Amino acid sequence: MFCLVIALCILADQLTKAAVISKLDLGQGITVVPRLLDFRYVQNTGAAFSILTGRQTFLIAVTAVFMAAMVFYVWKKRRSIYWAEKLAIALIVGGGLGNLICRAWRGFVVDFIDIHWIPVFNVADMCVCCGCALLVLSVLWLEPRAQKSKPGQEDDLSAQGEEHA
Repeated sequence: MFCLVIALCILADQLTKAAVISKLDLGQGITVVPRLLDFRYVQNTGAAFSILTGRQTFLIAVTAVFMAAMVFYVWKKRRSIYWAEKLAIALIVGGGLGNLICRAWRGFVVDFIDIHWIPVFNVADMCVCCGCALLVLSVLWLEPRAQKSKPGQEDDLSAQGEEHA
């Protein structure tokens, strides 16, 4: 499941970016919902909100390291990681790799979803944001609830904590 989610994120991201590049000129937009949503082709040479503009090598290196670290974490914890946490990390990695591919290949990230009151973004950005939200939800709410529903689980966890103290 982990690799499939990553692959689907990358595929959806790359296909939508290719469609935008083939159908729109730079800066050109198509109104989807008046005064709310446009598809507008922009090139982002920075990270989120255009921070670190023009620092492509740095952004590529940092993204690659973080994506590799997250994949290694899931591989290392593969038997004990909670399903929602694994899904969340897959979304983050898929989105991160989608933008990494674009940045390395083109020298910029293609953004095109323009909700008028927030910066223009793309499918990879949505994957990362949804993955981050799911990760917070999983760690703060879903995993603790699942552990409480397993009888004897809390005693085992607290005993393990005492052994390591």
